[in-house]
Amino acid sequence: MAAAVMLNLTFASCDKVLDTEEDQTPKTGFTKLAEAYLPDSLAGKTIAAWYSVYSENDYKSKVEAVFLFTDSAMVMTKSKTYTIEDGREPSLSVTGEGTYQTISGDFTSGKMRFKFAGGYSLSVVVENDTLTYLGTEYTRQDNSKAPQPAN
Repeated sequence: MAAAVMLNLTFASCDKVLDTEEDQTPKTGFTKLAEAYLPDSLAGKTIAAWYSVYSENDYKSKVEAVFLFTDSAMVMTKSKTYTIEDGREPSLSVTGEGTYQTISGDFTSGKMRFKFAGGYSLSVVVENDTLTYLGTEYTRQDNSKAPQPAN
């Protein structure tokens, strides 16, 4: 019984990457797993690089993404789906937008400054294709696999 309790606690607090939606959906109870979100309003822009992080807990799957465009525009988004038992509808949101400036290096390893609408700015570091923003690590993705713009 103690082993079952420990297994349940481990699963409930675990962030992980899932193999495929077909393999995992029946096991997790999600009707659909979260996917990266790119707003329709940015459909005409060319992506220079994008990064994302997937997480899941016992009731929610979530993808947070950072999109950097060739015109120096930047947008951060969040997509969430919930388990059948939870019953909430999926959600898509823009969590930040503004511009970016490369200070040194490139999209693989370097330093950038994000300037958000409203005047707030901060530096972010990219090392080995991993962008770190406020303690969260986003992994660089293949531009050819960027999500289709959605509403």
